[in-house]
Amino acid sequence: MKKNVILAVILLFGIISCTSEKKKETVKAEKIIVSTSKTKLENYTPELKYTGTAFAVKEANLGAAIPGRVEKIYYKKGQHVKKGDLLVSLSGELLAQAEIEHNAIKKDFERVSRLREKGSISQQDFDHVKAKLDASTEKTIMLRKSAEIRAPFSGTIVGYLVKEGENFFFAPNLSPGYSMTSGIVRLMQLNTVNVKIDVNEKDISKIKKGQTADVIFDAYPNKIFNGVVTNIAPTLSTITRTAKVEVNIKNPDLIIKPGMYANVSIKLPEEKAIFVPISAIYRQAGTGEDYIFTVVNNIVHKNPVNRLTTIKDKVAVSGLKINQEIVTLGKNKIHEGNKVTIKN
Repeated sequence: MKKNVILAVILLFGIISCTSEKKKETVKAEKIIVSTSKTKLENYTPELKYTGTAFAVKEANLGAAIPGRVEKIYYKKGQHVKKGDLLVSLSGELLAQAEIEHNAIKKDFERVSRLREKGSISQQDFDHVKAKLDASTEKTIMLRKSAEIRAPFSGTIVGYLVKEGENFFFAPNLSPGYSMTSGIVRLMQLNTVNVKIDVNEKDISKIKKGQTADVIFDAYPNKIFNGVVTNIAPTLSTITRTAKVEVNIKNPDLIIKPGMYANVSIKLPEEKAIFVPISAIYRQAGTGEDYIFTVVNNIVHKNPVNRLTTIKDKVAVSGLKINQEIVTLGKNKIHEGNKVTIKN
C-alpha cells in the first residue's frame, strides 16, 4: 500500500514538471512583434510661446495748456482724425484779457505811427510801442493756440472727459517724466497695434528685433495675424525676472482692440533636430519622464529623452542619435532587455 502511494506521488510530480516545462517552452516560443523606424535629422523653426495684451501703438490724453470753457467739440467718439485737425476749442479769461490788451496796444501803435510820420515823437518812443505790440501779438497767438486742441498724430477719438460747456482745469506736472492722467480728449492710433509680452530671463537672449511672430487673439481664434518684434526692454523686472517685449501688428480694418488677450509665437532661426512620432514616446507613470525604446540586435533598450517642440503628430527630442532604430508601434508590450521581432 505504501509503495503504491509513493509511486503515485512520484508520478504526480513528474506530470507537473512536464506541464511546467511545456509552459516555459510555450512562453519562450511567443514572439514580441514591434514596428520600428530609423532616426534622422529634420529642419524646423523653433518658437517661443507667450501670452500678452494688445495696446494702441500711440495714445494720448490731450488737454489745453490754459484753463477755460469748452466751446466746441468738432469730432464724435470713434471718428478718425488726421494729424493737425482741430479737435476742441476753448475760451477763457486769460485769452479774453490778452485780446483786450492786444487791441488796446494795437490802437496805441496806430496813433504813435501817425505821430511818428509827422515827426511829433522820437524814434525811441515809437520803437518802445512797437515792441509792446510785437510782444502782445506773440502772447495772443500763443494763448489762441493754447485754447485749441489739435491732433498730434492721426488716430481715432476714443472718448471725451469733458463735455461742451464744461470748464477745464489743468494741474502742471510735478516732475519731469510724468504725463497728464486727465485731459479733454483721448486719442489712439490703432492702424497698428502693439502686443506686449513678458519674456522669461532664459529666453530673452533668443529674441531679436525684426523677428517675425504669429499672433492669435481669443476674439479671432481662427485667424493668424503677422507680427514683428519692434522693441526689447533693456532691463528685467527684479520681481518677475522677465523683460517686456513688444510685437507690432498691422490693423488696417481696426478689428484688433486695445486690451485684447493675445497668444504670441515668436519664430526663432531654423534648426535641425531628431523628430519622432508622438506614438513612439513612452511616459513613465509616476515620474512623468519620457522614454524612447530603441532596438539593437533585436534587444530592447530604454532611452530617456527630452521634448523640444511638437509639430503636428511629431516631436523633436534630444537624447537620441542619428540612425538609431526606435520602436514606433508595440511600446506598451515591451521592457528593457526584451528580445523582439521587427515587422515593418
